[in-house]
Amino acid sequence: MKRGFTLIELMVVIVIMGILAAIAVPKLFSMIAKSKAAEVGPAAGSYVHRQDVYIAEMHAVGDFKAIGYDVPSSTVFSYTETYTAKTKEVWKATPKAGLSECSSGTWTVTSEMDSHGGKHVAETDCTNLTPNFTAIGSGS
Repeated sequence: MKRGFTLIELMVVIVIMGILAAIAVPKLFSMIAKSKAAEVGPAAGSYVHRQDVYIAEMHAVGDFKAIGYDVPSSTVFSYTETYTAKTKEVWKATPKAGLSECSSGTWTVTSEMDSHGGKHVAETDCTNLTPNFTAIGSGS
């Protein structure tokens, strides 16, 4: 009496494993991209908090140095600012390499002075990776 698997049984197992891999691999890359993008929210939240304190004390918008914002060291994102003389500051996060679901997206927070003090507007074209990002600063 022979023991073992027939060729057909082995082929069925290989086909099933191929189907599972075809489903699982895209999900895996999606989860990796989301985990990498997760650092943007806390970095932007820290920026908004520091900007709020600066606006309350100085009645102006400050640049990174003035508000005491330390740019996070990151292997995934580069963080930059565009500062316009005490009235407008744009915080921007750009991926150093493409993320699977958002290869060329950016995350921005624009802080501006208005008649009530300061306001922050968060925008991204990668909402599938960070769906709650635009809520950052909305309570300010």
